[in-house]
Amino acid sequence: MSQKINVRSTFYLNLSAPTVPLQEFTCSTAFPRGLDNTGFAIDNQGIITPPLPTFGILDSFTSTDAGFSNEKYATVTTDTVRTITARTRIPDGFSNTDSVYKDCVLTATQPGTTSSVVEPTVCTGGPTTTGSISAESLDTGGSSTTINLSNYFNNETTYAVSNSKPTLVTTSISGSNLIISSNTIGGSVTIYAIGRDASYPTTCEAVQSISVTVNLPAGAPNYDCNTSPLSGGAISADGTLTNPTTTGTITGSSPSTTANTTGSARNVTLTFSITVPAGYPNAAATITCDKTFSQPAQNVLEDFSCTKAGLTGQSISKNGSIKKGSTAEGTIVDFSPIGFDPVDSDTTRTVNFTIQIPSGYNNAGSNLPSACSRTIVQPASVGDCGTNEFYVSTGKQSPGDFCDNTYSTSVLTTSTATSITGLMGSKVCRNGTPYNGRGLYYGVLAGYVASAVGAGVGDFYVIQIDTTGIVLSVEIHTCRTGGKGTGSIIL
Repeated sequence: MSQKINVRSTFYLNLSAPTVPLQEFTCSTAFPRGLDNTGFAIDNQGIITPPLPTFGILDSFTSTDAGFSNEKYATVTTDTVRTITARTRIPDGFSNTDSVYKDCVLTATQPGTTSSVVEPTVCTGGPTTTGSISAESLDTGGSSTTINLSNYFNNETTYAVSNSKPTLVTTSISGSNLIISSNTIGGSVTIYAIGRDASYPTTCEAVQSISVTVNLPAGAPNYDCNTSPLSGGAISADGTLTNPTTTGTITGSSPSTTANTTGSARNVTLTFSITVPAGYPNAAATITCDKTFSQPAQNVLEDFSCTKAGLTGQSISKNGSIKKGSTAEGTIVDFSPIGFDPVDSDTTRTVNFTIQIPSGYNNAGSNLPSACSRTIVQPASVGDCGTNEFYVSTGKQSPGDFCDNTYSTSVLTTSTATSITGLMGSKVCRNGTPYNGRGLYYGVLAGYVASAVGAGVGDFYVIQIDTTGIVLSVEIHTCRTGGKGTGSIIL
């Protein structure tokens, strides 16, 4: 007879789930549709439509271009390329969340007031301003003011507002009233009230500036290094300093930075001089704050990539020939295919570019092992504008913006589409030229109607048109939901 004995092992397994590495927040994360499709635009009066990140929150934007002042550009007589640095707050859950912000360089063309290629016609006439709007001072924490814009414009029928610092103040339009509300931080900003008539953008808009200061409540502490800690920034191996970010204005730093020739990374502590922003008891004073950076050694070379190459200016002509464009870094040494056959409708093409690695990177002088691809639209050789007629209204920032009034569909456009629902993805033209919709929304009908879209007309069609005339969305909208009428059916 046998006996079974169970023996318990004294060894235990201690297992844990593997950690998934965090993704870095980049400009491609903030704007996954590409840096040429961020919503950033400039009208011919220099008013900026800020970019709208898909991920993260826009904090602010700046520009070193001539004519940029108080968050807008001066007018120009001819089309002018403008460049801004858009600062986006990095959400939680990314490897670089501690950097707080990600700066992305964006470009757009400001139409000229005398001649323009980017707009179908140069605007003339339109509303005018009367008087000026006084500066506003608010306390933090939701303090608000209401300005009746009808007192400051002549012959306008609708209003808009441009606000470059939505984290400082919140703005909205209700009828002719502009409502400005503070958030939780102090500071100052210049916002712009805009008056337009029903013929905009054929007619010009009028602009009024409003200086807004948000103050901390009485007895609030002075601004110091803990109010808005220095975040981000870097010192490169060659000693180039990228300033950190703060709500104050950095006016200088010490000591001067130098190249790191030690052969290994080193810590460098800098002292920054910061001007206190408006809204604090010690506004305009200068304080000093320290920040320590890890500076890489100069002989540590980075790997080159297609992102660093920064392909730009590539295009395909109607006959299928390819313009190779240029790069931010590196040299284009070849591309394939060498061309395409003409097409009867706009066609998306993929072109692969071979890039030679520039000096300052690993394997300089050799080619990247994998080609860098660009997706480019080849325009139709003929007939891409079509002959089917559709009438559109004035453009709006969102479908709900039509609910403040009724609007006519007075602008004749043409398309190859045979119905309004078939406009999705098609091109609309005006006078045989792709219609520059500037990413705005337009009411649309198959004919001219004086009161076609907006408040009191029931359901109506709204389409979004980009800068090349392509219809990005087709929606049925209604204003019956009240307010701005947020009820839409996307087709």
